Amino acid sequence: MIDTDYTNLPPANPVLPPVIPRQDYGDIPPLKPNTWLWQSIVITLCCSPLFGIIALVNAVQVNSSYFAGNYEKAERASRRAKIWSLVGLITGIIYYVVMIILMQTGNLPSEMERILKESQESIYNY
Repeated sequence: MIDTDYTNLPPANPVLPPVIPRQDYGDIPPLKPNTWLWQSIVITLCCSPLFGIIALVNAVQVNSSYFAGNYEKAERASRRAKIWSLVGLITGIIYYVVMIILMQTGNLPSEMERILKESQESIYNY
């Protein structure tokens, strides 16, 4: 027979996990704003280089301002990068629509000739 009398056993010492002190994080910084970096690169290459470069400069400033602790400046740079990216996108779309219309109607060569005759300059000056 198996002895099932558990009264003679010594008391068990429970093994507790070590106490980890709570870390104080102090002031938790706000979330990092969107940089709009890839959007501004696409706008620079495909739509409008002028507005894309302005957006690109602002997009690059987001990370450096955020990690320097200047959260308001990072937020402003993010907003400006977004605005200039959207302006460049809209400008590019309008430009491409106008060019497609001019090419489809056949007025593009005559418009270019008219511009050249009025200004008496080379097309390379444009």
